[in-house]
Amino acid sequence: MSFDRKTITFRPNQWRGLKTRTSHRTVPLWPQLEAILREHLYGGDVPRVSGLLFPSTRVEGVGMIADERKMLDAIAERAGWRKGEIRSKMFRHTYCAARLQTLDRGQPVSPWTVAREMGHGGRSLVDRVYGHLGDVRHRSEQVEYRVEQHEEALGDQLVQLRAVGS
Repeated sequence: MSFDRKTITFRPNQWRGLKTRTSHRTVPLWPQLEAILREHLYGGDVPRVSGLLFPSTRVEGVGMIADERKMLDAIAERAGWRKGEIRSKMFRHTYCAARLQTLDRGQPVSPWTVAREMGHGGRSLVDRVYGHLGDVRHRSEQVEYRVEQHEEALGDQLVQLRAVGS
């Protein structure tokens, strides 16, 4: 991850390889994510400057999180969902739909660009699987997830979400 270049690079490392040749890629570090990651890395008593971004605390030494399902279940239950209802696959769909709503130099971003950012060799998965759009349309220069964009649609759920977040 480079805060200077505002990019995240996916490449093989000592903890894991990559699935395919097209998995090696560099993607934008969006401003909202940058702020979250800066706080995560530098906001504590001891800033972290190397190693895994989210190391496992359950293995001896430093290790990679091998299975995030229990963590997702705990978060989901706090937010009022059932165990197993939130899975990492959903994040790919959400990112792709949000990214397809962004602009690239003032024009709608190309599905090919989105496919490359997701590590795909072509755009067919974006077109067939990941690229579905929800009812909310929001063009932006960047990917961001702001609850305020969905206030009207969320209604009473927004009050509950804010209560969980505090």
